[in-house]
Amino acid sequence: MSFVPRDRETGLAGGASVAWREWGDAAGDPVVFLNGTPGSRLFCPDPETSLRLITFDRPGYGRSPPLAVPTLRAVAEIVGEISGDAGLERFPVIGFSGGGPYALACGAFLGDRVTSVASVSSWGPLDELEDAYASLTGEEREALAAIRSDPEGATQLLWERGQWYAENPLRFLDREREPADESIFRSETFRTNFSESNVEGARQGQAGLIGDWVADALPWGFELAEIGVPVDLWVGALDLGRAPRQAAEIARRLPSCTVHRLEEQAHFLLIPLWQEIVERSLARG
Repeated sequence: MSFVPRDRETGLAGGASVAWREWGDAAGDPVVFLNGTPGSRLFCPDPETSLRLITFDRPGYGRSPPLAVPTLRAVAEIVGEISGDAGLERFPVIGFSGGGPYALACGAFLGDRVTSVASVSSWGPLDELEDAYASLTGEEREALAAIRSDPEGATQLLWERGQWYAENPLRFLDREREPADESIFRSETFRTNFSESNVEGARQGQAGLIGDWVADALPWGFELAEIGVPVDLWVGALDLGRAPRQAAEIARRLPSCTVHRLEEQAHFLLIPLWQEIVERSLARG
């Protein structure tokens, strides 16, 4: 039986909790989706989905309190807690953009509970890829050094840098984009969902955004070779981010990986290719 999206909450050790949402059909195939940076549980690639799709607020976003030191492993463990609360035994994980590193962490830390991982328009670990550090700007290297020397104190250091999100969570709607993404942003359904997600994500100001920055900048806590489940990398050739440059090297380091390079797509290929990504993820399990 289909049902309207509904919000739920899962308690965590230490008394904190995480907010999550179910979309689609309660009897549908379960899929866990990790939104990009920034965002919230309200972002859904297909609000009319027939899946049992699980989204959630990462720490600092929406209704989930921030962590003192955000890490990829901590979020993967939260996925484990949510999936247990939802009664999911085994499930694929799909991560988009800033959600991609967390999806890979789920593949590394949640064992055979995860059937497959799809990393969409995303990237790999800074410490493992050969030219990743060299491609950083001077400002990015300065932030990286500060985060690694004092992860907890980095929140305050980065607070001003992330202030734009607290002040205008819809700034992404006005930024310049690759032409291939323009038609996606002209969709009223997408713009509405994207806007609601970003406004909800900023409920605690820039806390979640900074949490993502810190978690990605710290050592990931696993090597790609430790991911024992099938992985699919979805890359738009017109994406100006790191994904097209890093995909081949990431794939070489993963035991079971397929790269899907779409020549006419850019960063937001998730939307037009959502059904294909889902079908592939389910088939890989």
